[in-house]
Amino acid sequence: MKHLFDVFKQSLKQDTFVKLTISKPLRKKEGPQNVYVRLFIVAGKEVFQFKYRQETEHQYQQLSLEAALVEIERLLMESFRAATLFTLQEDLLVLISKKKCISYRENAPSFKNKLPEIPQES
Repeated sequence: MKHLFDVFKQSLKQDTFVKLTISKPLRKKEGPQNVYVRLFIVAGKEVFQFKYRQETEHQYQQLSLEAALVEIERLLMESFRAATLFTLQEDLLVLISKKKCISYRENAPSFKNKLPEIPQES
């Protein structure tokens, strides 16, 4: 996870972070299908909003950077097999095998601009 977290922190420092999408759940019938992570400024503080997309509803959670990193690692090691970190410079695809081997693939950036700064509610 070190490479993912290094690129993630670097994109925050350079203000190029767009979003993080966690996908490919281990168990498709239970739990969230995807988790979307966005950055918002709330009361002058950086807050990461996690949107847990279920089949019929969405749940939201707001976390600090440290708590967000812990949650991302937990989700990837326990519940999901893939994540895509979208930045203005590149897209970093993270794939986790059944044996917990982590591989990375860098792609051209999907976004040319950052997303709007409006927190999305359910």
